[in-house]
Amino acid sequence: MSHPFFNLNHKIIPVNEPTFISANRALRYGDGIFEGLRVLNGEFIFFEDHISRLISAMSALGFSIPENFTSAFFHKLISELLIANKVSSEAIIRIQVYRASAGLYEPMTDDVEFFIETFDSVPDSFKWPGLSISAGLFSDWKKEFNPAMNFKTCNSQVYIMASRWKRNAGFDEALLLNSNGNIADATSSNIFIWKENKLITPALTEGCIAGVIRKNILAVAQTNGIETEEREVTVNEVFKAEELFLTNVSRGIRSVKSFNKQEYRNKLTGTLAEIFYSQFAV
Repeated sequence: MSHPFFNLNHKIIPVNEPTFISANRALRYGDGIFEGLRVLNGEFIFFEDHISRLISAMSALGFSIPENFTSAFFHKLISELLIANKVSSEAIIRIQVYRASAGLYEPMTDDVEFFIETFDSVPDSFKWPGLSISAGLFSDWKKEFNPAMNFKTCNSQVYIMASRWKRNAGFDEALLLNSNGNIADATSSNIFIWKENKLITPALTEGCIAGVIRKNILAVAQTNGIETEEREVTVNEVFKAEELFLTNVSRGIRSVKSFNKQEYRNKLTGTLAEIFYSQFAV
């Protein structure tokens, strides 16, 4: 379906209306962050987690955080936009916040502007069995350690290059390394492996995105008596894992059937996915 409107600084306007100028700092320098949210069965899922991560990302980049940037504020604006775009059940929402000031590398101020967009959600996601995908290892560019490494910044070049690589190599996904040569995450997802019935994922200190689905998968696993670990994950461990899966808010849980030439089962992943998805059943 079409999504003819978006919200720019509190105002709903047509998406094809010219709005951005060349001095925009997100365009010039990638000086911004974004957050992706999900509407599922007409409800926002993990809404508070997403807004909390958005505010934390703004703080990491030194933005001045307006007092009205609350959950209630964004809930109202997003709800109004969904109505304008005639969306009632399923959607992906993107909030982008960027430094508003002019200047070169040194900004004139840390005040912010923002826009909100809606998109169609991926069909048949948040169901099991979901997609079973192939993955390869992207090693040309590595994720660097910095205070914003756990957030979705507009400076996403490493993910862009990894996405180009996996497309050209014929993989569905690519796993990324951090500057220490260990696994960070994938092009658009967090990574989990199963080892001896233990659920393991790279720690936030390894440079992965602080995924909202990642956070809640870990919580569900722990509630259901599954031992979890957040720590350094080596490439060799991924090859030797019993199962491998990826998570994000747009596609839910995707089991990896093969990583390079290594093949994996998905029995443990399927059991966890069914438990996780049961909270969204209608």
